[in-house]
Amino acid sequence: MVIYDPIRGNMLLTRSVMHGIGFRSIEGMTCQFELTRRLKDVDVALLMVDATDPNDAIVKMLRAQRLGELGVNPFVPIIATLWAGSANLVADLMNVGCDDVLLRPFSTSQALDRIRALIIGRKQFVVTSDYVGPDRGLSSRNQMNPDRFHPPNFLRDRIVLPIYDTVEQAKRLSASRLKVDQERLSKLARRIAMAAEVVIQSQGRGDPNSGFVVDLLESAAELVRAAKRLDKEEVHEIAVILENVAARTSTPSVDRVENAKLTRQLAMALFVAYAAEGGEAFRAELDRTLVKVRDRLNNATDKVKRRQALALSIAS
Repeated sequence: MVIYDPIRGNMLLTRSVMHGIGFRSIEGMTCQFELTRRLKDVDVALLMVDATDPNDAIVKMLRAQRLGELGVNPFVPIIATLWAGSANLVADLMNVGCDDVLLRPFSTSQALDRIRALIIGRKQFVVTSDYVGPDRGLSSRNQMNPDRFHPPNFLRDRIVLPIYDTVEQAKRLSASRLKVDQERLSKLARRIAMAAEVVIQSQGRGDPNSGFVVDLLESAAELVRAAKRLDKEEVHEIAVILENVAARTSTPSVDRVENAKLTRQLAMALFVAYAAEGGEAFRAELDRTLVKVRDRLNNATDKVKRRQALALSIAS
């Protein structure tokens, strides 16, 4: 078990509580840099991190860890602790994939209850374009629902398995990481295709800094990082090309729509290649999005026409 708390006295107190529960291999840290280095080892079975500091560095670190951009095990159970129960901070911690948030001060029985839940009742994980972590049950019938899966849980395995096979666990971890990387790649590609379609439907008009264009560029950058983790040169090369073409849609030009079309084609190719299933659901979701976009564009056009008609009537 690894405990991080920037205040040494609090870290030692938490360590004492965990020792009382029954943990014997406990590492306490007060330096975030030291923590990021420690996560590069595969033997961490449980991570408890204090996130009270208003600086969002811990939140960013935990998000990178869950997305596989930091450390070797993005599935390690994580309990975040807080001295102040800020609703926004709790939401941020849950949205980056923490298993649980525990308010301080907490008792041995409270900590034991949370850890027992991670051992015998840990939530299944889901993967979306910007989230990897426990399923929060926020699925909708009107959207594509991500598949759930049981992540590797070395904490449980070390406690319940009669023999802890490190070779077998390493194989499971590798297979699960590959699954997550492929899922994220397909989800990001789908998101990019939809954003590019919006630019196409608007005929290249509109603010180049609009939400759809910004989302397109940010998703393309995420796609490059996700493709790099797959360790397939041709996929990474396509992702880099897609990012470059997508960047051209952010500047008004006569080729803006053509660049958006090429972006959509590249994204759809990656989606088809790596989406395990869900092509029909994606098409239905894309159609719903386009209906909304067309309605907005028509409303905007009608407003312009009404303003022009009003201006003419006033002038006459």
